[in-house]
Amino acid sequence: MNPNVSAKQKVKILISSVACCLLAFLLMVVFIPKFAGYETYYIQTGSMSPVIPEGSLVFVKEIEFANVKPGDIITFCNDDETEFFTHRVIEIDKNNQMFTTKGDANQEEDPAPTSYYFAKGRVDFSIPLVGYIAKFLNSVVGKVVIGAVYLAWIAVEIEMFIMKRKSSQEED
Repeated sequence: MNPNVSAKQKVKILISSVACCLLAFLLMVVFIPKFAGYETYYIQTGSMSPVIPEGSLVFVKEIEFANVKPGDIITFCNDDETEFFTHRVIEIDKNNQMFTTKGDANQEEDPAPTSYYFAKGRVDFSIPLVGYIAKFLNSVVGKVVIGAVYLAWIAVEIEMFIMKRKSSQEED
């Protein structure tokens, strides 16, 4: 880096870099998958380890009941849609459109079959550890941190604009 760069300019570059990386990350992980028809969920337990470790972000796409096969990993919710689970389908009841599921790391299958009605879709892929970041960004603290970074970025940009304007007026 140029030794003539002021401390304020270094801060501006740092904040701009962090903000751009954060924006790129959000676009990559949140918005682009939505355009491709995916919903994202973060994995909070190790029930699907080692295939999908705790802290992973899973990308789930809606699927027709007829296209679900034993061995598929699906995400589904409970009756009041307050909890989401990602487990492997081990058996399908086609007459009642129900799935018997089990976490790979669990000793026993899930206590009750799950209706297709509660299925959110099939997991197409996952990214380990990114779920921790997504969980943080969706929290109140995460949103405050993002807001603070962008406010700092705006403040630095305004300060740099004022400094440039003053220096150009002094030169005239």
